[in-house]
Amino acid sequence: MRKLLHTIKSWFGNARFYFIVAFLFLVFSVFCFTWRIWSSLSIQLPINPAIWGQFGDFVGGTLGVVFSLISVMLVVWTFKTQNETAETQRFNDLFFELLHLYQSEVKELNGVNERIINIKRKDDSDDAMIEIEKERVQYNDKDFFDEEKRIIQSNYRNLKSYESNVSRAVNYYMLFYTKNHSKMAAYFRTLYRIFELIDKTNLINEERKKEYAKIIRAQLTESELFFLRYNAMTIYGHQFIAYLNKYRVLKHLPAFELLEFKDWWKNMNIIEREGINMIFHAICESLKDVFAEGESTKKYQIDLFHPTLGNRYRLSLTLMNLCDFNINMKIDKSSTNMSNEFLGFLKLDDKRIQQLFDCFLKEIFLFSNFNKYNNEGEINTYSSPITTNGNLVEINSGIKNTKGNPLAFKSPNSCPSTK
Repeated sequence: MRKLLHTIKSWFGNARFYFIVAFLFLVFSVFCFTWRIWSSLSIQLPINPAIWGQFGDFVGGTLGVVFSLISVMLVVWTFKTQNETAETQRFNDLFFELLHLYQSEVKELNGVNERIINIKRKDDSDDAMIEIEKERVQYNDKDFFDEEKRIIQSNYRNLKSYESNVSRAVNYYMLFYTKNHSKMAAYFRTLYRIFELIDKTNLINEERKKEYAKIIRAQLTESELFFLRYNAMTIYGHQFIAYLNKYRVLKHLPAFELLEFKDWWKNMNIIEREGINMIFHAICESLKDVFAEGESTKKYQIDLFHPTLGNRYRLSLTLMNLCDFNINMKIDKSSTNMSNEFLGFLKLDDKRIQQLFDCFLKEIFLFSNFNKYNNEGEINTYSSPITTNGNLVEINSGIKNTKGNPLAFKSPNSCPSTK
């Protein structure tokens, strides 16, 4: 019904529709007047001036009415078009005004700020005293987000389970938010208002909405996306989740920037970290293609990075019945030949690699979309025993829906992409 109404609305918004209506009205009128006359006309008979005179008067009068009708329709169409243009212009004005306000909020977060660099407890007196050491810093451009993210990442300490790390990461974020509440609240409200404006307008279609969302997404740095993710996991940002998911706002946030993965990336350099981010991205892109064309009774297997004989690492993905997804890595420890994407794995033992894949799967199907697409109660991750045969090691990690329902895959927010 909604699609039919949209089609009808598009017809009335098109000038050709009014011309077609007028033409059909003319044809119908001529037919109604002449259908009896034509049956009595013959090329064998002489022309009757009276009949043709009446016909000419009718056509002239009818065309006059038709042209008047067309004129009225064109006036209505012109007024409607001008009104829609004015409404669209008002939308654009408000959109770019909010964009300018967002940029102003970013500037407010920069400038000279005080930050806590150390907290000490004095034990040399009867009353224990807390001494807070602060320093004044100058932030320029978007340094505020970069530096505050660095501080949080530096102070964060991992727990054993991924779920516990998610909760701890939110707690660390809340310490930051409490300290910067007044400015950060205004910053998040402005971003939320922009996406609300885009999503709720009836002046543009869904494709145009995505284009406007991309304009905002292009403004956001990785550090800003970092704070958006954790803010959405709190009561303050819960309403933002729908827009983050719908417009994939966090798509350029690398997984290896998240606090939950610090235990793996803390000893890696930038090249090693980026390589594993690329692997994570390749997994997401492959899943996106499979789920777009997938059949519930089919098995799909994909080899990533075109593995050739002699590579140290070979990575393949398997999806069964759309409800059971598995990552398989084969390691040839006798080989040193590998692409840069796999350099970071040299710093991880076999068990740690398997644990990393387990966490990747939870991130892809649950936490990257804030548990909105899959029922967490039906999702189970599993790890097959690591097998070793000489220099060959095989690692498996998987995730499945225990009730056999298809895994919902919506191209996770935290899968970086250039599209």
